[in-house]
Amino acid sequence: MKPLDPGSGLPLYLQVARALQEDIAAGVLQEGDPVPSLREAAAELRINVHTVGKAWKELEREGVLVRERGGPYRVGAAAEAAEDLLRADVLALLERAGALGLGDRDVVALLLDLVEARARTSA
Repeated sequence: MKPLDPGSGLPLYLQVARALQEDIAAGVLQEGDPVPSLREAAAELRINVHTVGKAWKELEREGVLVRERGGPYRVGAAAEAAEDLLRADVLALLERAGALGLGDRDVVALLLDLVEARARTSA
């Protein structure tokens, strides 16, 4: 898992959840794989075990992690992890654009311009 940034403004448990989702999306963990225990993850990240527990519970609520009674947490819907991460990024982008006075259509137009420019440079 990638290191956490206590100064980011994003709660640590959400950073932990996002880091695990990124590992799943990148294929580091596959559907059905066990994830680190709460204690292992807390030791690796040097944070409180309850913070990791809150992250794992959030991911379980979202279906990213599953757990049978008494068993370890395992990766659930791995195929959706990348899309979920991207969806969260897009929503954050739309919120930021709104705070800057731009509408959703402005963001879409900008995105299309960037995609076209990228296609031209990679062709």
